[in-house]
Amino acid sequence: MGILVLLFILHTDFRGIWIPRWSITDYNKIFEHLDGRFNHIFLQVFASGEAYYPSKYVPSRMLSDAWLKEFIHEAHRRNIKVSAWINTFYSWGYAPWTPNSEHPINRYPEWYVRDQYQESILDYDVDRLRQMGIEGYYLAPANSEVRLYITRIIEELLNYDFDGIHLDYIRYPSQEFIYDSFLRTKFMRKFSIDPSDLFTSPDSLKRKLSIWGYDDFKSQWFRFVKDDLTLFIKDLNNIIKVTYPNIEISVAVKANHVTARAGYHQEWVTWLNSDFVDFVCLMAYTKDIDGILASTLKAVDEPRRVVVGLGLYLLSPSEVEKQLRLVHDSPFAGVVFFSYEEVKKNRRYLSSL
Repeated sequence: MGILVLLFILHTDFRGIWIPRWSITDYNKIFEHLDGRFNHIFLQVFASGEAYYPSKYVPSRMLSDAWLKEFIHEAHRRNIKVSAWINTFYSWGYAPWTPNSEHPINRYPEWYVRDQYQESILDYDVDRLRQMGIEGYYLAPANSEVRLYITRIIEELLNYDFDGIHLDYIRYPSQEFIYDSFLRTKFMRKFSIDPSDLFTSPDSLKRKLSIWGYDDFKSQWFRFVKDDLTLFIKDLNNIIKVTYPNIEISVAVKANHVTARAGYHQEWVTWLNSDFVDFVCLMAYTKDIDGILASTLKAVDEPRRVVVGLGLYLLSPSEVEKQLRLVHDSPFAGVVFFSYEEVKKNRRYLSSL
């Protein structure tokens, strides 16, 4: 009885699933595995600096886009929306670097984020990044060439019949990596002080600004970083909506909005409340989502534009059912499962939908 009730109450809610790139090799079987339980698919078509369709701008893993066109057609035939899921600034992981000379990691090393001592993230080995909790190598969000690169990828994807663009890793890797030359130069033009002095010459800067001036300056710098990324989100919205007003722009975000803002400069509450994105997907990958739901509800103006992402890899089917009930009893739009691979391995997850 419980499953039947849950199926009824979730019938009209947002029921999404993330389908990662390694799953598309058997794309013909995906709809069979999903069993009609979902109404929105986030299909990963750009990750680790590589496209899964023929691209003019980035290395491609696929010589043909026939599979992609067929997939979107089959989804629409089943009344399922499809968003193009892209890893925005996350350019490479822990694997040995690609030998492809066209990949940014080889062709444009100057595009990557730098720490307060001007050391590129590319100079960090995998063990060092892992100790810092950073999953790989990130492009610098403030770099104008990086922004053009991302914009061109999105413009290519808009040529397909997608219902939305889904931006993942649209953030900085950590608090440390915000000192690339583009961002510093923008700041120095406005304030005439190099923000890297906060760490390389703090005593000198404190004497120059006084203690109170130093603290204010530090706050100004962190505010500037967040505002600059927010401006890029706003620009992307304008670029997309002027030609494709019905395309839904969504972002996968750190579920704790305070952590997202302070640790990753991802001010997604502002993006949502300012209508720069249509909806957000919280990556609420934890066994206890009560606190996340409560804090998000207080922060956002329109909770119906928030989708709650559930980490199936952490949860049993019964725990998933419990979290689904919590989301249903809230004003949020619905859920998105991470990920298809877990559903394929354990069909019991589907019994909750």
